Amino acid sequence: MGRPREVTDEQIVVAARRCFLQRGAGVSAADIASELGVSHTTLFNRFGSKEGLMLAALGPPKEIDWVAALDAGPDARPIREQLVEHAKVMSAYFQDLQAGLGILQAAGIDPKKAYRERKGESAPEQAYRALVGWLRRAQDEHRLSKCDIDTLASTILGALHGWAFTARVCGHSTSAAASQHYVERFVELLWNGIGDTLE
Repeated sequence: MGRPREVTDEQIVVAARRCFLQRGAGVSAADIASELGVSHTTLFNRFGSKEGLMLAALGPPKEIDWVAALDAGPDARPIREQLVEHAKVMSAYFQDLQAGLGILQAAGIDPKKAYRERKGESAPEQAYRALVGWLRRAQDEHRLSKCDIDTLASTILGALHGWAFTARVCGHSTSAAASQHYVERFVELLWNGIGDTLE
């Protein structure tokens, strides 16, 4: 008998997410395990239950990739150009998040359970903190007009998250092109109020 295949938790999460998004909440742990070449007990040993696996695969991530880019900026390019760039990345993130949360809700699982076991700064807190910092630095450099940065950050995150939610529940296109078009129009609208005339 061959030695059991070694798989990382990350490989399991990626495969499970793909299966759940393609086939819905009804896909069995045995089917996911089969794709990975392991037994379904391996999945339960790592995640405790199918619900635990679903929360790990479909819930909010512990860390958000694009926070580091916000923490490092803004750079010397025009602020509006950078804001569009960051907003497109955030929009894609919120669409992925909504896709996962939709499957969890369809399975009757409260997505808040994904946060209960986590210590430290949550993913939404990371996103808000990083965006506030980026906007404040841009304003300190006189590259944004005077406005309340906390409100601006909440408006941006809320609009991008809201669009992802609306697109999912109303059946609007969630293609990359549709998302980018929305972001460009949103930033154009926002820029009328926050753009610095010197930028």
